[in-house]
Amino acid sequence: MMTAKSHRIGRILRSLSVQFLLAGGVVLLVGAYAVGTWVTDRIERGVVQNSGASAALYIESLLPNQTRGAEGSASVSEDAQLVLRQAFQEGILSERVVTYTIWSETGEVLDSFRPDQRGLQYEPSEALLQAWAGDVASRFQTLQAQADHPEATVGVPLLEVYVPIRDANTGEVLAVVEFYQRAEPLAEELAKARRESWTLVARIFGLSGAFLFVIVHAGSRLIERQREQLRSQLLESHELSKNNDALRKRVSQAAQRSTAQSEKIMQRIGQDLHDGVAQHLSLVSLRLEGAGLGPSKDAETIMQSLKNAMKELREISRGLSLPDLATLDLRECAAQAVTEHNKAHESNAQFVDQSVGSVHVNDATKLCVYRFLQESLSNAARHAIASSITVELNVEDDWIDVLVSDNGRGFAPDELLGVRDDGGQGLLGLSDRAATLGGAFVIASHPGNGTQARLRLPIWEDNA
Repeated sequence: MMTAKSHRIGRILRSLSVQFLLAGGVVLLVGAYAVGTWVTDRIERGVVQNSGASAALYIESLLPNQTRGAEGSASVSEDAQLVLRQAFQEGILSERVVTYTIWSETGEVLDSFRPDQRGLQYEPSEALLQAWAGDVASRFQTLQAQADHPEATVGVPLLEVYVPIRDANTGEVLAVVEFYQRAEPLAEELAKARRESWTLVARIFGLSGAFLFVIVHAGSRLIERQREQLRSQLLESHELSKNNDALRKRVSQAAQRSTAQSEKIMQRIGQDLHDGVAQHLSLVSLRLEGAGLGPSKDAETIMQSLKNAMKELREISRGLSLPDLATLDLRECAAQAVTEHNKAHESNAQFVDQSVGSVHVNDATKLCVYRFLQESLSNAARHAIASSITVELNVEDDWIDVLVSDNGRGFAPDELLGVRDDGGQGLLGLSDRAATLGGAFVIASHPGNGTQARLRLPIWEDNA
């Protein structure tokens, strides 16, 4: 049960739609987070900047026109400082502004909600430098307000604003007013904007992901169906291949049985010729000699014809006969063929055995090797008129390799592909015999360059 369940889980996880859901889900979540963060950040910056600009306009509207002092000092006038102090500490802004500071360009505190800060020097902040450059700078954050302020509140959302105070005539910045304004409504507005932004981004990416999942799932189902069809076709192909192999073996076995039967018939014919016709011709020859026929041209012709007929019958009988292959291994079979050839043709063919140990194969394979050597050696001796013939036997990688080489006059192999009229196997017969065993017969020759005949046969499992 657990194995079947694990198999189902494995198939589900291998599904393209599930893989897309896992991988694509991570990508969509990362993308949604990146887009949502960027959108909310842009919205927050825009809202904070607009709020700061509005507050800056309000502050500028309270101040009287400012001009550079007689000595060239770049500070706001006493009247302006008094107006800011009254607005921030006593007026309606006292309920909204937590603290304020008036800065010089060098970072000196010109005026502050805290009297002890006046005249102190600080390193100008980035926002202060931006304000001195003529731009309103604003930030939204939660700060701990000054504890000695009458409206001090700890942990409230604040809007920090830097307002440049300009010369009424030249527009040059004379000072910068920094103040912290309570921003609970702004915080609620920003939170609402974030929620709406994240909701919109989530819906867009969710719908996009669902739509893509539907497409991928449909494609995955189609691919799965095609995969099942291919798997079914592959199984059918394997089954067909097995049937073809079985049929090929049956055909090969039938061809081998037919060849064996033909060999038995030829052996019987050869034996009958040797024991029957040849014996009768020998008897006729003896009778003629005993009849006391005088020397004459006709008598010589008759005796010569009888000798030729007996010689041809013995050669045909020898070509059709076979040794007892069942008692021989492959090496002994090949050596026997070479020995029989040397006896019959008074040849000196050399046998080189490169195989290791005894090689046991079935009778059909030994018969094919024997007939190949019989035919090839006969061709080398009778037709090629070779003075040197070598037979090499090699068994390697489950293949039998038999090579017959001679230094004869050679020939054009394409012109001799056929069954011989004298009862021999012929090149075509050797090729067909090798093909029935799954092997191949190859001959390489050229007029004047000798001949190489090669037989390659596989060693099947049922050959041993």
